[in-house]
Amino acid sequence: MDCKVHNFMRNVLTYSTAKQNYFMKPSYTFSLILLFLFLVSGADRLYANWNNESKRNLSGVGRLEFPGCRLMKDTVQPASEELPGKASREEFKRRALAKIKEFQNCLYILCDKKAGVEAQDNAVDQAAGLFVDGAIIEVSSIHSDTKKHLKVRDFLEKLRNLRYERIQITFSHVDYVSNIRKGADGKYYGVVSFEQTFRAFADGRLVYEDETKKTTEVQLIVYERNYRGNAIQEWDVMLSDVEVLGTKTPKQ
Repeated sequence: MDCKVHNFMRNVLTYSTAKQNYFMKPSYTFSLILLFLFLVSGADRLYANWNNESKRNLSGVGRLEFPGCRLMKDTVQPASEELPGKASREEFKRRALAKIKEFQNCLYILCDKKAGVEAQDNAVDQAAGLFVDGAIIEVSSIHSDTKKHLKVRDFLEKLRNLRYERIQITFSHVDYVSNIRKGADGKYYGVVSFEQTFRAFADGRLVYEDETKKTTEVQLIVYERNYRGNAIQEWDVMLSDVEVLGTKTPKQ
């Protein structure tokens, strides 16, 4: 750009018409030079600003955003400090873990072959009531890479009716993942991860066992209840889809 300015100034100062042998008037020449420098300087600044802005807007997939345009943002955003329904983050976490514990206790009853029919019926109803409508539970096996997707009640009934002499199920490493976020639907979500060990016995011996890493999505639900004629806003945590991250044979 400096070379172009130099050449332009030299041409202007030595300019003469083909028909008339005279130099341009100093005032006209000076004004023309100032105008050109202004345009060149403005173009440089515009290019620099565009270049810097473009670099800042370079997305992770190599997509370049021009100034004045906005890239599509993730539809799931981190939750603000204020959760709805007078809920706090710590209470959200506590209730989520409590629901996971309650779900696990229901599974213990369903795996207990000595539990009565009524107790297992109640366990199915109680466990199903912990989940939002339409929730899906993934199941897996060390004998196949395929994961099956079952509705909550179907999963509970399947577990209840497994034809083994004895079933042992244990949970460990129940950790709350503190990525509370607001979904595109306006609701608030979080994730709980845990490990589940399943053992089945027949004729007094172990015939199958696996260890599965799972995550459970939890959802904050806001509702209203009537108290002495007044509508009071309350909130609770419900379990949602259960996903299998991996299944393996436990180490001996």
